[in-house]
Amino acid sequence: MRRRRATISDVAKAAGVSVGTVSNYLNATANVRPVTKQRIDDAVRRLAYRPSTFARALSIAAPREPADRSSLPRLVVVGYISVDYMCRIDVLPHRDDRVTAHHIEKALGGPAANLAVAAAGIGANGQFALDIELATALGDDPDSDWAIAELGARGVHALPIRRPTNNRLSRCIVFIEPSGSRTIVNEPFELSEMDLASHYEVSRSARKSCLHIEGYHYERMLGSIDRFHEAGWNVTLHSAGLPRSARNPAAFLEIVQRLDLVFANDELVRSIFDIAIPGDDLVDAVSARLARLDGRGIFVLTLGPLGAVVFPTDGEPFGVPALPVRPVDATGAGDSFAGAFLAYWLHDAQLATAAGHAAAAASLTVTVEGAQGLTASHEDLLEALGSHRSARPRAAIS
Repeated sequence: MRRRRATISDVAKAAGVSVGTVSNYLNATANVRPVTKQRIDDAVRRLAYRPSTFARALSIAAPREPADRSSLPRLVVVGYISVDYMCRIDVLPHRDDRVTAHHIEKALGGPAANLAVAAAGIGANGQFALDIELATALGDDPDSDWAIAELGARGVHALPIRRPTNNRLSRCIVFIEPSGSRTIVNEPFELSEMDLASHYEVSRSARKSCLHIEGYHYERMLGSIDRFHEAGWNVTLHSAGLPRSARNPAAFLEIVQRLDLVFANDELVRSIFDIAIPGDDLVDAVSARLARLDGRGIFVLTLGPLGAVVFPTDGEPFGVPALPVRPVDATGAGDSFAGAFLAYWLHDAQLATAAGHAAAAASLTVTVEGAQGLTASHEDLLEALGSHRSARPRAAIS
């Protein structure tokens, strides 16, 4: 009989520690006590553990000593991670059709993972570095091992707070057409309030800290939102997957009022407020609705090829353009925008700087296939913005 390959969960069980601790040590994303290191090393040797062949950045034999990130702004992203199968096709098939893809590629995806990787990329060279954790659901399968290693290589520590029902990494199929349009089919993914509460000791800290959640999980995280707010954290939200119960004017405005920062695309906002008017009239309509609130956080409206508009807590809304690029795949552009924005915002950059650079990051994302196919650093964005300063915006943000 063929022996099952040992997984990172097997190593954690044998060493008597959590999967997150094993990931910390193997990926060098946090400090681990010497006695714990020895237990993990012993378990790795005893089980002959080796990561997926895709985990090319992982080094078990000689783990790197991690940099001290305890003084950096902290970003905890809660939500979706998946293995994406990117299928490039000429046209989306109809029922009973059979088509041949130009290629089918495997990539790391999921809105929360995309956002965390984008935020980490901005500070890859140090100036806007963050201490980033992705609280998510991971299984015992090779794909989950691969995802943990890939995230670690990109500067994101994966914290598994739930095991999926089928005990494997969630899967997603993305059909990409020549125009860059995409159709996404994903498996269900849920995180409960209990999971988050049991994995974090929330306390006040001198460093700026932020809890970011996806729309998918908003209703399940209401208790956590209050608890993190009480501890002085900022709480932000990206509207991807917002439940139907929150897609009405009163419920949505309550979210904007409750949180420190909310990202939403124009398609969702038009649907919620039943707005059919174009261009600047949309901005005026949103401003009128936000003006009725008694106190609120920052609201960012993304506008596809037109860039984005920021509605500050105080002051007039302002727009930022996208870059003039040729779209290849729009998957993850909104995630990239939000991640880049948070990287600058958590370093106290001006809103105009955060938004302008975020729009550039989202534009670059759509020039390649896959949500994480191009992760821009701050230096990359400066170069791109300098090269396209006078160009008309055409890139997609969603």
